[in-house]
Amino acid sequence: MKKENKAEEKFILIMLGFVGLILAIHILLVRMYQGVMHLDYYNASCVSGISILVFFYIAIKFNQPLERQIGNFVYLKDKRHYQTLLDEAVRDGLTGLFDHKYFMQKLEEEIDRSKKNLLPLSLLMIDIDYFKKFNDTFGHLEGDMILTRLADVFKRVPREIDLAARYGGEEFVLLLPETPKKNAKVLAEKLLRHAKKISPGKGAITISIGIGCFDGHSKDFTKEDLVRISDAALYRAKASGRDRVEI
Repeated sequence: MKKENKAEEKFILIMLGFVGLILAIHILLVRMYQGVMHLDYYNASCVSGISILVFFYIAIKFNQPLERQIGNFVYLKDKRHYQTLLDEAVRDGLTGLFDHKYFMQKLEEEIDRSKKNLLPLSLLMIDIDYFKKFNDTFGHLEGDMILTRLADVFKRVPREIDLAARYGGEEFVLLLPETPKKNAKVLAEKLLRHAKKISPGKGAITISIGIGCFDGHSKDFTKEDLVRISDAALYRAKASGRDRVEI
């Protein structure tokens, strides 16, 4: 009877291992095609979790290392790896700032939050002065260096809750939740000073900044409205001589 029980238990364990292997292969195929097909990762993670539990049970029963049981199917770091891929997908490749699409999504979310809680929201639209002339004079590699150095300023100087993004070309945006007009101007003037410190010795680098603000009270206010207000303020800053802030 004991021999029969052991044989039955061994058969069950082998079958569980086989099922786990099939599930693991399934997850591998899902992961291979995720980038193209945009499959639901969370469903895949559930199946992946089952696979890990099955292999872990077998490893304990047979007193073998888990790595040997699962071979190349190592999924314990999947979630962190997936989050890294997600983060890279919404960032600008050169500067590491968030990209235009992600910024517009967050802007809409913050507009809705401002309306719901009647909180102020400010947007800084930033442009590098005479950037085309700089590129023509010193080359695009030097221009890229200026972009990355400015991006570092936009990451470092604002608060953690603020969102910096590359809007396009030499234009950047800073989204400032719960920030009234006066505080936004203080930050903008601070950014003007920091920008002048990144010059590579080939002429001073300056920026112009337009500030748009929303007080949270208008139900009809949209993200496009805030962008238009900030863009108009930026135009006034550049028309008034550049290297300045306009609201």
